[in-house]
Amino acid sequence: MKFGLNRLIDALPGLVWTALADGRVEFINQRWCQYTGLSLDQTRGLGWHCAVHAEDLPRLLERWRSFTDSGRAGELVVRLRRYDGEYRRFLWSAAPIPGPAGQIVRWCGVNIDIEERRQAEDIARAQESYFRLIFDGLPALVMVMTPDGDLELANRHVLEFFGTSLEDLQGSVTGALFHHEDYPRVLATWRNSRDTGQPYDLEARQRRADGIYRWMRVRGFPLRNEQRQIVHWCCLQIDIDDGKRAEAELRQAYRYLTEAQRLSQTGSYTADVVADNYVWSDELYRIFEFEPGTKISRQAVSELMHPDDVASAQANFIRAATQGTDLDQIFRIVTRSGKVKHLHSVAHVVRYADGPPLFMGAIQDVTERRVTEAALDKARAELSYMARVMTLSALTASIAHEISQSLSGIITNTSTCLRMLAADPPNINGALTTAQRTMRDGNRASEVIQRLRALFTRRPPKTEPVNLNDAAREVLALSSSELQQNGVIVRSDFEQELPAVSGDRVQLQQVILNLILNAADAMRELVDRPRSLLVSTAREGTHRVRLSVRDSGVGIDPQNADKLFEAFYTTKATGMGIGLSISRSIIESHEGRLWASANDEGPGSTFSFSIPISCISDAARSRGLPVPICLRPRQPEERSLKEP
Repeated sequence: MKFGLNRLIDALPGLVWTALADGRVEFINQRWCQYTGLSLDQTRGLGWHCAVHAEDLPRLLERWRSFTDSGRAGELVVRLRRYDGEYRRFLWSAAPIPGPAGQIVRWCGVNIDIEERRQAEDIARAQESYFRLIFDGLPALVMVMTPDGDLELANRHVLEFFGTSLEDLQGSVTGALFHHEDYPRVLATWRNSRDTGQPYDLEARQRRADGIYRWMRVRGFPLRNEQRQIVHWCCLQIDIDDGKRAEAELRQAYRYLTEAQRLSQTGSYTADVVADNYVWSDELYRIFEFEPGTKISRQAVSELMHPDDVASAQANFIRAATQGTDLDQIFRIVTRSGKVKHLHSVAHVVRYADGPPLFMGAIQDVTERRVTEAALDKARAELSYMARVMTLSALTASIAHEISQSLSGIITNTSTCLRMLAADPPNINGALTTAQRTMRDGNRASEVIQRLRALFTRRPPKTEPVNLNDAAREVLALSSSELQQNGVIVRSDFEQELPAVSGDRVQLQQVILNLILNAADAMRELVDRPRSLLVSTAREGTHRVRLSVRDSGVGIDPQNADKLFEAFYTTKATGMGIGLSISRSIIESHEGRLWASANDEGPGSTFSFSIPISCISDAARSRGLPVPICLRPRQPEERSLKEP
């Protein structure tokens, strides 16, 4: 029987041992010896200590003493060294064996190898920790629910967002988490998905821990087992509040842009010239009178262009697209309703590394402005003509004097010539010289008449190169008698090799004449100093020419300084107050500026104007621009009377 019991103990799936009441080992089974490589004699007493891991032995001995002192069974996990030196984890269990009198006579223990199980548990815990890390690290609020919608699990972002624990969240009312306006829709969507087993996707506002509602995109999808039964619902919530606000701001900005484009009649576009692909704003569709959403192409736009503008407009567009230069042009279109529109187009090429170059620009409907400008030019021409006619009265004496002198010279020279021819013998040489003087006086009278006809004729402005020196000399010659009769001492200081300007010669001479006559009027009452007048020209910077008329008159009254160039304002008893106003309009139409200033030295004032030199571009000529200006950035309008 004893032999059979030993074999039974050795066959048990564990390391079995017995110890005396004081804790000394009495017996170990064969499996214990085989595992540790120790014999029974080697393990008797305290010899078995060498089989326990050095880090676990103190804890084991402490627990073992607690077992023997209390007489109660217990267990713990320790590492035991195998015969090959490898340590494996064992569940070390011990229980007392009482004697007939109830006292403990010995202890019985068994060590069960749990290494594989503990490794599996470690792996499971590591996997759970890893997946929990992923679960909590997802940049979204993730919840797992039962098939009926009860919350089971929530990641860290959910708890932080709602500012609560999982238990409190499980016990809360779902409706309290959503905005009251959104909850009915959320509930109806969830019930439909629960009943149909279909995923759901919606947007709703949820209340954050601080009480602020934020827009969330809520997506739920079912998790099914192998039998295709729903075992869980996974709910993914992404905070889209910032995106919703950005979308709202973008829509608001687009509404503002659309309204601004409508008010300014300006449309914007983006063009891929290579692919012939165009993106137009709503206002640009309205300007061209295309149906919104119509496919835009180069051919469709060309068909609406005015026949006279097609070639130049397309050439400018292609040049800007191929050379990468900015586009700035005016062209006309004829819409399908028959309207002729003037359009101002500006654009430039934008190049991106990941795509083809794009042409980005804006087109403004300037039809009303062009019509208004044409009407204004016509009105300005009428006023200019009236001003020139009014000036005729001031020049009547001078003109009469000039023509009278010429006619008197012609009569005198003719009588002299006749006497020389009637002499015996005839004085041929003297008669020839006298005839030449007659022709001179006749030409002089003819020039006076031509100047008058040019100055007072009613004709549209004509753009041509004008030399301000020559124009000023002609005006001085025409008004010389008037100035002499008023005792005005005229001096000139014309810069040599002065570049020509682009403009209308008659209009510019009208301005010069008006400034000269105004200067003479300002000195009419002078008796204490000479009535001196200086007309000068000079370059102003690189691209402009200045003409100035300086007098020694009464000067400018500071109280009236701001009103000098206003229409119908005058300091003369018999003036209409349109001379300086028209003069400024003429100068501004030449892209120039007109101003007045007190003389730095001595009494009197100086009126000056400055205009660009002649540089009309080929593009301007091809478009037939009516304004004879240099195509440079316009100078700021000069409202001050002081020279800037």
